[in-house]
Amino acid sequence: MSRNGSQYQDLSQLRTPSNDGPTVLTVASGKGGVGKTHLSVNVAVCLADMGYRVLVVDGDLGLANVNVLLGINPGYHAGHLLDGTQPFDKVVDEIEENLHILPAGSAMVQMAELDMASQVRLLERLDLYRRPYDFVLIDASAGIGANVRLALAIAHQTIVVMNPEMTSLTDAYALVKVAFRSGCKGPFQVVVNRVRLAEQAREMHTCLSSAAGALLGLELEYAGYVYLDSVVERAMREQKPFVRVYPRAPASRCITTLAHRLVALNSGRKESRSTGGR
Repeated sequence: MSRNGSQYQDLSQLRTPSNDGPTVLTVASGKGGVGKTHLSVNVAVCLADMGYRVLVVDGDLGLANVNVLLGINPGYHAGHLLDGTQPFDKVVDEIEENLHILPAGSAMVQMAELDMASQVRLLERLDLYRRPYDFVLIDASAGIGANVRLALAIAHQTIVVMNPEMTSLTDAYALVKVAFRSGCKGPFQVVVNRVRLAEQAREMHTCLSSAAGALLGLELEYAGYVYLDSVVERAMREQKPFVRVYPRAPASRCITTLAHRLVALNSGRKESRSTGGR
C-alpha cells in the first residue's frame, strides 16, 4: 500500500535499519566539482573487484554523470521507475560482474527536485533494502536540495567528500548541518579529495569535525584522502574508471584503501555474502 509523503516529518523514518539487506552508503558534497562522482564510481569498482555485489544509484536524478564517467548509454533511467513504465530489473544496467548501475535521466528538470510524495514513491519502487546487493552507493547530487536530503536520510552511512579549500570546508559543514537537522544522525565519514599532501586531509577533517562537534554535538569520522592525480582526468576522457585503467596510480591506491576501510567499518552490520558462492 502506498504511503503518503506527508506522514514523514522526519526523513529518517524512510530508512529501514534492518541488517539483512545491503549497506546503503550515500556519497555527498556541499558543492559541485569536488570529485564526488569519480569517488563513487571508483569505490564501487573496487568493491565489485573484491567480490561484493554493488549497485550504484545516480542520485543526481536530472543529470547523468555516472553514465558519462562509464561511457554508457542506458535505455532506461530512474524516471521510468518513478512513473511505473519500467520495473527495477529493466532500469538497472549490469556494467560487469558484481557491478550494477541505476542511471539518472539526462537534462530532466522534473527529476531534479522531487516533492515528498514522489520521493516516497521512488523509494518504494527502488525497495533498496530488499535487493540482492552487499553495498548500495548513492551518488547524491551536489548541494543541500530535497533529493540530497532524501539520499542522506536513507543511508546507513554518509561519506562527505570535500577538497582542501576553505569554500569546500564551509559547504561541507552546511551539508552536515542540513543532514543532521533533517534527521540524519550519521555516522559521517569524511574523505578529502585532490590533496597534494596527506597532512592537508587531516587538517581539513580536524577543522570540519571541530565545527560539527562544537555547533552540532556531532562527531565526524576520518575515512581518508585521495591524491590530486592527472590519471583521473585522463580516465574521464577515456570514460573508464581510473582504478581499472591506472591501478598503480596514487589516486587509485587511495581509492582501494578507502574501499577496504568501508568494508571494515560495515562488517559489523552483517556477515558479508562475498563467500556465499556468487
